[in-house]
Amino acid sequence: MSDGESTTPAPRQRPSYGLPGPTSAAPGAEAAPQFGTQNDGSSVHGSPNYGEQTYGEQAYDTQSYGTPSYGTFGTDPYAPQTGPLPASVRSAPGASGRSGGSPHRRRGLWPLIIGLVLLLVIGPAATIGGIVWSVGSLVGDAAEGPVPMQGPTADIEVPANEMLIVYVPLADAAAAECTAEGSTPGAVTTVPSSTETTFGDGSQYVQVLGVAALEDTTVTVSCTGTDAPAHLGPYSMLSMAAPLLIGPIIGVIAGLIGLVLTIIGIVLLVKSRRS
Repeated sequence: MSDGESTTPAPRQRPSYGLPGPTSAAPGAEAAPQFGTQNDGSSVHGSPNYGEQTYGEQAYDTQSYGTPSYGTFGTDPYAPQTGPLPASVRSAPGASGRSGGSPHRRRGLWPLIIGLVLLLVIGPAATIGGIVWSVGSLVGDAAEGPVPMQGPTADIEVPANEMLIVYVPLADAAAAECTAEGSTPGAVTTVPSSTETTFGDGSQYVQVLGVAALEDTTVTVSCTGTDAPAHLGPYSMLSMAAPLLIGPIIGVIAGLIGLVLTIIGIVLLVKSRRS
């Protein structure tokens, strides 16, 4: 070294990352590597710029316009979370997908119950009740047995829309024949029958004829082949026929409605279990 030169070397300048480099350096000092950007936005030494860029006189931070910050590299905040939910999330109201955390209501239970009641209780009860109501007027007479006729022929007053039932003893049923006529032509309608009947007093008869009066008339009943014909009635056809028709009709309608409600209830219950 020559006299007059400094023996202490110039200190090396610390590198600056993302900041502008020094405008001047000491004589003889090496230029420190810079990894920032120049004023025109180009990177120094081809290094990527992760910090501040300068465009003219205004500096724009890359995260100053709502750009999401990703924190630690390698972590994606938009990736779906896997694994069990945290306890705080599981215990939050509505976390189970139901309003207020209330238990899920099982739809279809009431339609199923109502349908089964209509199908298994109301329908059969209406049908049986109609039949019992229809024959209710015959119960008392059936317990005592039919009224014997005074000889093979009898005249009986029958109002309009009422009917008689003519019987002969079971022992005479093979040879007995009975007829019925009204006081005017066309006043009565007859229906032959051969139904065996045992009454409450133990007597056995065969129903051979049903007589319906279309108007107020006197019915003349004549029987041959037997000495002890008998009859029941007259009975109102309306009081017998109406319950016999209405009861089964109500029973059928109730059964159909019950069947439909039962099917609907089962379908709704299956859907509520799957949801």
